[in-house]
Amino acid sequence: MKILHVRNIANVAYNLSLQQKKMGHKVLIFDITENFTSEKIDISLNLPMRYSKRDLFNRFQIISKNLLTIIHKEKFDLFHLHDAGIFPHDIDIPLFFKRFGKVVVHWHGSKLRDHGKTFGSKFADAKIVSTPDLLKYAPEAIWIPNSIPWHGLGKINRDDEKIIIGHAPTDRKLKGTKYFIEAFDQLKKEHPNVECLLIENKSHMEALKLLQTCDIVVDSVGLGWYGVLTNEVQQMGIPCCVTIKPELEKFINKASGIVNVSPGNLKQKLEELILDESLRIKLGNYGKKYVNAVHNSEKTAKEIQSIYNNI
Repeated sequence: MKILHVRNIANVAYNLSLQQKKMGHKVLIFDITENFTSEKIDISLNLPMRYSKRDLFNRFQIISKNLLTIIHKEKFDLFHLHDAGIFPHDIDIPLFFKRFGKVVVHWHGSKLRDHGKTFGSKFADAKIVSTPDLLKYAPEAIWIPNSIPWHGLGKINRDDEKIIIGHAPTDRKLKGTKYFIEAFDQLKKEHPNVECLLIENKSHMEALKLLQTCDIVVDSVGLGWYGVLTNEVQQMGIPCCVTIKPELEKFINKASGIVNVSPGNLKQKLEELILDESLRIKLGNYGKKYVNAVHNSEKTAKEIQSIYNNI
């Protein structure tokens, strides 16, 4: 099967493609915008994330021209669209992609939360969400946990008295960075050995290597579910703080190493971890087991393959 992934949000397409290639598929990834955290991509237009209305027509022209070129050359069987289509209202799904093959829409977050399902998305042959909170907006979709390949990096045990708390937001507002900074400022007054490591505008591998040096990591505060960063930190054996909404706790049915926090209790939860090394170690071990069981790349790729086969 020839598969084209469009966009590489949080490296989900890249991680999935590694396993799909092992399964014998020909897989290409087509990315559109600049992406600090992206791994190796086959085709990237590197268009700016922000643009004015006057640039809209030229932008769409560039995207369309490049897409048509690769589609006519490769003749794909299936288009795996991460966060749905490219053009307004995802109109490109029925008018463009469906002309050339089957279409899978794979939502990852804010686009579906903020705008809901679009007119164009209803023409997709199958729908996937990467986090269970998104089922609220697309109940007909299938939840498939993100594929997290083993990155081979473990926590670096430093020989000092510091407690380093890391935070690596791709979007400060979305990740609740203001709550992290407020909690850290309060903690620093009471615990002088605590240090903040705010990681931004780094490549994916640079960010991972910095996270290795942390004792605790804060992913997103207030959003309601964990992201790929949490899973990558779990692999390192580092406890990760993230908000899990009460109605979503049922989807975590085993010890995960995740510390469920809110804007109101973040300082308290961090302080418990700062003062208890044995708790940090225990949660770190839980996290390793959880990510290997729930986000196993081979398991995830087989589940997605089953969806492909059914369409």
